[in-house]
Amino acid sequence: MTSNKALEFKGRMLSLTRARILDPDPNAISTQLQEFARQMPQAVRGMPVMLEADRAVPIEGVIAAMREVGMQPVGVADGPLAGAAAACGLAVLPADGGQRSRSAAATTEPAPAAPAPRRSARIVTEPVRSGQQIYAAEGDLIVLSTVSAGAEIAADGCVHVYGVLRGRAIAGARGDADARIFCRRFEAELVAVAGVYAVAEQMQGELRRQAVQVWLADGKLRIERLEG
Repeated sequence: MTSNKALEFKGRMLSLTRARILDPDPNAISTQLQEFARQMPQAVRGMPVMLEADRAVPIEGVIAAMREVGMQPVGVADGPLAGAAAACGLAVLPADGGQRSRSAAATTEPAPAAPAPRRSARIVTEPVRSGQQIYAAEGDLIVLSTVSAGAEIAADGCVHVYGVLRGRAIAGARGDADARIFCRRFEAELVAVAGVYAVAEQMQGELRRQAVQVWLADGKLRIERLEG
């Protein structure tokens, strides 16, 4: 007799963006999130978020504000918010993102290394004009021409621009902190990796009009010149 399964579980780890609550005021949070969503609509839409805080605070308003802009709060870090999580239907997740438990499992139950999944890429050969939005889901985005001011390009993986980048570029739109942005000539209005962003006013200096890469180091956005 064949048994029909209703569910199949696979060992896939979801990338989460951590959001630390500094001020629990719902109005302040809503204002910041609305601005965040205006700056980076592709990054915000569907972004899975884990909440954390240094003390117990009401999280109902925070959750409502996040869902209003399209974010998906899925849990809280184990700690001061754990008590409020159950009432809000959120999971309590390891504060370290599960790294210790995964490391322990790897030590006690070694398994053959699986090849990394091949990431697809979307290639754009035409200039990306002002007002256009181009998004590469579950892969990288490669633009072989110019990204104009007022245009937005985004990818769940890395973003590569082989022309001038004048608009907005978003890598790791679903929270992949290992994603990067590469461009041949850097004149961007905004760049972001996994929800951490910088605007043009913060990016003035010697790197403007240079070939650069943008990535996250210890949760902070870094921009450095590409050599070669």
